Amino acid sequence: MRKMRKLVIYPVLIFISILFVFPILWMAMTALKTPIQATNFLSLPTQPQWHNFADVWKTSGFGNAFLNTFEIGLGTVLISLLVGIPMAYSVVRYPVRVTNFAGNSMLFMRIIPETVFLLPLYVIFRKTGLFDTKIGMILAFQIITLPYTIWLLRSFIMGVPDEIENAARIDGCAEIEILWRITLPLILPGVLTSSIMAFISVWTSLLFPLTLAYSKAETVSVAISAFKGYGTFNWPVMAAAAVCITIPQILMFSLINKYLVAGYTMGAVKE
Repeated sequence: MRKMRKLVIYPVLIFISILFVFPILWMAMTALKTPIQATNFLSLPTQPQWHNFADVWKTSGFGNAFLNTFEIGLGTVLISLLVGIPMAYSVVRYPVRVTNFAGNSMLFMRIIPETVFLLPLYVIFRKTGLFDTKIGMILAFQIITLPYTIWLLRSFIMGVPDEIENAARIDGCAEIEILWRITLPLILPGVLTSSIMAFISVWTSLLFPLTLAYSKAETVSVAISAFKGYGTFNWPVMAAAAVCITIPQILMFSLINKYLVAGYTMGAVKE
């Protein structure tokens, strides 16, 4: 019975893996083609055009957009953690009406589509001078990252035994000391997981930077769209740009894979 199950499961898993890997391989092959070869979906790059990757950093301000995205991502993660950790802690350890309402409101905001916030944010940013600024983008991304950070960290904190924190209170530790010295080290995999997810959300987002930024706070997702010309698309260069922004994500996930898996496992607690 077990052998029959493997004979069924393994081919299915291999097929699913191919479905996920094929778009990445196709993108990498397209990045090495000429514009004419790129129109043929099944053709292979006979003479790899490595200069496409060099052209990416010379056109459409892609290098500046790459740096902007990195800075905006780090700023977004930092604020999400600074606000999300104490809020998640208060929601779990002090479940009064106010904290419960705040926690539920954050989760509800994460469910709302991003398009609902675009017009109000555009008007507010235009009037406050936050339009096309990195600070404005960081604040806007909190709508996406902060609710998820609070929701995820809440599950991790629930997995920390109350007895450990109560013992610290008996020893005279203040709540901020308990959170910083005891709870935070125990939920470190969750902090790392939420940080990576928040950063990836910024790295791959298109709607917010397309609506709330122009040139000074342009991100890589918007910069890639600028590779198209009037009625033409430079598919090889666009594919090369897509490879350039995909590699950091792959490296990031590969480096913290074990912490990411441990984080999701620790967060799987009953409420």
